[in-house]
Amino acid sequence: MEIHEQTHVPRSKVYEITRNMMLKGMCIEKTMGRNKKYQAVEPQRAFNNIIAEQDRILQEKKDIASSISKMFSPLYSQGMQNVNVFEYVEIIRDMASIHERYVSLLKNTRHEQLGFVKPPFSYQVRRKLQEQENTELEILKKGVMVRVLYEYSSRDLGELYEHVKKCTTAGERARVVEKLPIKMYVFDRRYVLMALPNRRSATSPLTMLVIDNPALANALKILFDHLWEGAYEYQFIKSLIDKKK
Repeated sequence: MEIHEQTHVPRSKVYEITRNMMLKGMCIEKTMGRNKKYQAVEPQRAFNNIIAEQDRILQEKKDIASSISKMFSPLYSQGMQNVNVFEYVEIIRDMASIHERYVSLLKNTRHEQLGFVKPPFSYQVRRKLQEQENTELEILKKGVMVRVLYEYSSRDLGELYEHVKKCTTAGERARVVEKLPIKMYVFDRRYVLMALPNRRSATSPLTMLVIDNPALANALKILFDHLWEGAYEYQFIKSLIDKKK
């Protein structure tokens, strides 16, 4: 009751807390007749007890970790000698799966996305384009940096302008070039979604590779930055549209 009155902690909670403090060596329990009394342990000694116990637990965990490390290191070394290329390269051929994979990579982007955007496109209907746009808007709200280079020479300029304007209003940074060397996306300087023209397939114009390779991603960022420096601001599309009128 006295602890409850001094601390305003509910009485039922006082018993739980004092039991925990006893287990940690911070107080002792005394039985006086039918009553229980609690006495604090001298603070320096109490906290030394806690530190000593934590040191013991930490050393125990270090010993376990060291033992497990020694056990699995040979297995890890053996496994790394037999890495299959398909563990970090994924090949996608049908358009629906390409769309889903792109959206998934976009949703999981935490820091930066770079885009080289040119035809052909994985979305076959307007609804899928809207899904891609909405996903980009979501990550922009989370503070992800999105920079995109658009190829304008093979696009409907009006449709392209409306799409880019919508994305830039939400925070995307966009520039345009007449011709891009490749269709590609780089996510968080780690994952690369790269398009290969599907010349032998009549059903799908694209084969996409998903490559988990930070070195490749960083090399492609250098290419992106080089093209970015020489690209036009996206408003350049509007001037091309006006010229056609």
